[in-house]
Amino acid sequence: MTFSRRSAILLATLGMGVTIMSQAAHAVDRVRFIIDWSFQGQHAMFTMPVDDGTYSKLGLQVTVDRGAGSGDTVAKVASGAYDMGIADFYSMVRFNAENPDHKLIAVMMVDDKSALAVEMKATSPIKTPQDLNGKTLAAPVGDATRQLFPLFAAANKIDEKSIKWINVSPELREPLLIRGEADAITGHLTTVMLNFRNINVKPSDIRVMPYIDFGVNLLGHAIVVKPDFAAKNPELVRNFIRGSVHGFNAMIKDPDAAVASIKKRDPLINADLEKDRIKMSLDYRMVSENVRKNGISNVDPQRIDASLRDVAKPFGIKTVPVAAEVYTDKYLPPRSDMQLAK
Repeated sequence: MTFSRRSAILLATLGMGVTIMSQAAHAVDRVRFIIDWSFQGQHAMFTMPVDDGTYSKLGLQVTVDRGAGSGDTVAKVASGAYDMGIADFYSMVRFNAENPDHKLIAVMMVDDKSALAVEMKATSPIKTPQDLNGKTLAAPVGDATRQLFPLFAAANKIDEKSIKWINVSPELREPLLIRGEADAITGHLTTVMLNFRNINVKPSDIRVMPYIDFGVNLLGHAIVVKPDFAAKNPELVRNFIRGSVHGFNAMIKDPDAAVASIKKRDPLINADLEKDRIKMSLDYRMVSENVRKNGISNVDPQRIDASLRDVAKPFGIKTVPVAAEVYTDKYLPPRSDMQLAK
């Protein structure tokens, strides 16, 4: 089933009762927020403000639910099942192109750069992107790395038609590679590498090909919302961002408390592993030199425009959107509130 068809089904299935739910949400300042995956350390930027009362002080009653991949998250936000979510920025761009009547917009860039990658065993004969031709890859259907693989393929002259995909649930992806049932997998580095560690696979046993190192200069995850919801609730969106920035800084300052917050949602997580995931996420995706200097979600429209031109052909987008159609800073708090804590 195609991404577009799945999206349409989700929209049709979940769209019933959207008006009623949305009216209730507005009346009591409820915010239904969905993350892009199972609960992991970096998601503490959204759970800590729930636990410490920051969202409440800002007049919001926030619920945070786990997701099943960025593709799934954007469809659920577009359907109205959730008010906002965090998803890979380009998964949202692709969704907008395929569902022009249900477009979303990003209102805060959480990751200043992408951590999408292809991973294989270090002993694999796959040493260059071109070596993936004719190979079997495994990933969940809704995972951003799979949704955006066409960009990696186009940048590296990979024949997408030669790739065989195995649809796999998130928890089975890494074991499938280790068992030799797939030649490679796709997944966020901060997810996949620590999942390998959790099954006693050493980092040195895995070879990685980050998209950003192979001609795909992408941004990462963003908070996404329906434009009409944001327009009708500007202070709600602004306060949610303000609370999330607090959570971002709280996660940096106290990773132990961040992991404890996540563990409330998933008691089975490995606390040490999730602390390492927070550090990896901050170092690789979230806290770039741009963020240190200019604050969170300081995005150059020209960078967005260039990346949109890059994704257009692989995604089959005939009319390339401009930056203002997919990202806005109008709901951000003042720049002084978007800075990293000292």
